[in-house]
Amino acid sequence: MLRCRDPKYGFLTYKCPNCGEIKTIPLTCKSRMCTSCGKKHADEWAEKLAQSLHDVAHRHMVFTIPDALRPVLEKNHGLLRVLMDAVSQTMKRIIADRKKATPGVICVLHPYGKDLSLNPHVHVLATEGGLTKRNEWVNVNFFEYGKLRRIWQYELLTSLKANMPNTPETSQLIDSLFKTYQNGFYVYAEKKLLNAKKAARYIGRYIRHPAIAESRIINFDEKANTVTFWYTRNGKRMETTMPAPEFIDKLVKLIPDKNFKMI
Repeated sequence: MLRCRDPKYGFLTYKCPNCGEIKTIPLTCKSRMCTSCGKKHADEWAEKLAQSLHDVAHRHMVFTIPDALRPVLEKNHGLLRVLMDAVSQTMKRIIADRKKATPGVICVLHPYGKDLSLNPHVHVLATEGGLTKRNEWVNVNFFEYGKLRRIWQYELLTSLKANMPNTPETSQLIDSLFKTYQNGFYVYAEKKLLNAKKAARYIGRYIRHPAIAESRIINFDEKANTVTFWYTRNGKRMETTMPAPEFIDKLVKLIPDKNFKMI
């Protein structure tokens, strides 16, 4: 990423056969962590997604987890797949209970918060409705949020328990989360998107962007070896300064494991 567009590490040269003019283009790094390549990757993914979506109303949802689960997922990144599967199963159940149909669901893992701390949550682009076994489309434009939250809690906790070590600590954690969150885990599900292509572009820009935009980095103090950047919390601008190695460590931890599918 640091060598992106540095001609020392590779470039392409083009020569016009007519006038002989030569143009040199340095190679990019293609890294999702790169503030330049990451954005391009997001835009290309969104355009490709737009071609495969059904032209029906979609709903943008965000499935969150309680703070107590963050250390568990940080210790075992393999459980992040369980997180995404539980979201998919939740959406299938919520639609099937209403109309006995199968929805179109795209789940994208977002592992970090705006302050670069680990905060796994799943963004979902789901159709408002689904296909029946007879291949007939049925609309479902109302979601009972209370039921949605409880199903999400049940699917996630039962799946985690099945994939975590069978220990008293695991059982105690799962039981406590059921008792503490009797109304289920929070789901933001109010953003309705009527146009499929606009939905794809919206979700693509919002989800697949790099962990931090270069414009959010305010200062690098070379003498003190610290980095200062800003982020928003509850609509307010916040600034934080940390040692450069800590800043790099936060970014590196957000790189997905090899072969792990974020979508």
